[in-house]
Amino acid sequence: MADIISGKSRFNGDRNAPVKKVISINREMAASTEDNEDVLDEAAVKRKIRRYKSRVAIVVTIIIVVILAAVYIVSRVIDNYDYSSYEITNSVNREDIESSKYIAFADGYVRYSNDGISYYKNSGKVIWNQTYSMQNPKVSICGNSIAVADINGSSAYSFNTSGQVGKADTSMPILQIEVSDSGKMAAVLEDNNANYINMYDTNGEKIYSVKTTLSGDGYPIDISISSDAKKLIASFIKVSGDEIKTNVVFYNFSDVGKNETERVVGGFNYDDIIVGDVKFVNDTTAVAVGENVVSIYKIKEYPSLEHTINIDNEIQKIFCSDQYIGLVLDNSESGDPYKLVVYNISGKHIFDTTFGVQYTDIQFDGKSVVMSNASTFVLLNMSGKKLADISFDMPVINVLPTGARGSYTIVNSKYIQSIKLK
Repeated sequence: MADIISGKSRFNGDRNAPVKKVISINREMAASTEDNEDVLDEAAVKRKIRRYKSRVAIVVTIIIVVILAAVYIVSRVIDNYDYSSYEITNSVNREDIESSKYIAFADGYVRYSNDGISYYKNSGKVIWNQTYSMQNPKVSICGNSIAVADINGSSAYSFNTSGQVGKADTSMPILQIEVSDSGKMAAVLEDNNANYINMYDTNGEKIYSVKTTLSGDGYPIDISISSDAKKLIASFIKVSGDEIKTNVVFYNFSDVGKNETERVVGGFNYDDIIVGDVKFVNDTTAVAVGENVVSIYKIKEYPSLEHTINIDNEIQKIFCSDQYIGLVLDNSESGDPYKLVVYNISGKHIFDTTFGVQYTDIQFDGKSVVMSNASTFVLLNMSGKKLADISFDMPVINVLPTGARGSYTIVNSKYIQSIKLK
């Protein structure tokens, strides 16, 4: 009791020591708690970020799927849309001679004749023209380049969408002309006992020349060059007594072919078959078409035969794009007189269909087939479905694709007209 009344501590004045210890412990606990809270807060933030990113990824995925589905649905609708008529959206009077010829080129069309060649936009606006004098002009197109040569003559020109880029004069008659995307031209020339395949740059200078002989190589019936002008395929026919043989020969004019004789990097023989058409459909794929066979070759540096398509019926027409190969076959013994068969450039069968009308022109337009004659226009999709079967108001000479399905340029005796299917 006395101790309490005196007010003195039993701990001799060290009354705050325990309190200090408690405060110290409390401070440590508080600091530890704050650290734990920081750790918890950081983990929570990371979890929130992960959840946010996950939600964003899900939303983005859903949006992409919806867009792809919409694109697929729209493309399917467009790909199967039926047309029953057309409207004329632009009309220009023809002011040329009747013998002028027209061909689709770049964003418009080219008109050429014995007197000259001109490039027009689809609106009818002339972009360039070049006069010349040729007896038998023939053209070749590659991308945005076009060449015109006087067959059995000695002059050739190359152009792009801006105008003339090259001209070559030859000392021997020209049998065939081919053009690359850059405007370089390859020409088959004829001599008495030999033929020459010459390449000319845009300055008209001869880059290379390959001599072939009738007794050794045979007679060149078709050539084609790659768009980069580095590779060439040629078909030679050789007759020995009653035997006919075709040799398909590949040339390489890059560094790869320097060490090869005459730059020949490969050849393939066809016994008893005439291979009348060869074509580079892109820089690494070439097609050779014989009387009853289609050969698809791959060539990066050296050629290899990738696929052979044997054809039972007579091939009446071949047409190609950079994606597809089309054949019109004789089908007279099986109903309709004609059969159209389409393959892709890997040799896969895409579709076939028969028809009874003779069309003067059949061509690919993207993922469509356009068939036409003077009175009729037919459009097929790549399933073989007929999307349009339309009669023209007056006889038509040419139907020129514009690159957009449903839009075409038609040429008749009086007008050049832009039409839109509807």
